[in-house]
Amino acid sequence: MKRGEKSSDTWIYDQVFGAILEQRLRPETKLTESELCDVFGVSRTIIRKVLLRLSLDRVVELRPNRGAIIAAPEPKEVREIFDARRLLEDGIVTEAARKCRQVDTDALESMSRQEHKCIDAQDISGAIRLSGDFHLKLAEIAGNRPLHELLRQLVAQTSLAIARYVPAGQGMCDDDDHDRLISAIASGDVELSRRIMREHLSACERRLMLETPETHSDLRLVFADVVAAQ
Repeated sequence: MKRGEKSSDTWIYDQVFGAILEQRLRPETKLTESELCDVFGVSRTIIRKVLLRLSLDRVVELRPNRGAIIAAPEPKEVREIFDARRLLEDGIVTEAARKCRQVDTDALESMSRQEHKCIDAQDISGAIRLSGDFHLKLAEIAGNRPLHELLRQLVAQTSLAIARYVPAGQGMCDDDDHDRLISAIASGDVELSRRIMREHLSACERRLMLETPETHSDLRLVFADVVAAQ
């Protein structure tokens, strides 16, 4: 992704946030300021601004005298993340079912097809990213920007939980969960949409193996394609 018209700090923030969603950055990866400056060709001031913003999203931890690391949610935190998503997305699907237009249904179906292709190709990171995008699209359809922003943070935190607690090579979603949601939302069935979403999120939570944390990543490898595209 090229930088385009975005400011340096916003563009770098997008790259790091995206790498978290795609699980290219793993929990407990150390984000060294000097290395990030070298990778992106910017000053420490810009990198510190990016890290602060990511810490406010609760996907990066800023530790006194130890620097920044990708957050590694503990089991209790993971359960709280899913509790928060169930509460938040209950309201989101309620509004989405009431407001969904044909163009929205078409967009959701396209995303679901892409997700299935990733699953079939064993592209687990791609499937997880598309799954998060699918849920964010529902929030967009619901038409509430604060809800969308809250969910965006929770989706990133969920990605970290998946990276840490789901065995390598395994996804999170049943193949037809999103398709069933699309059908319920497109038909305007609020109660069915709410039930499917609750069951879907609870099933995702059950797949987590909360006693088996994962490892960290190499920053230069994670952002090699991004730097090459500049």
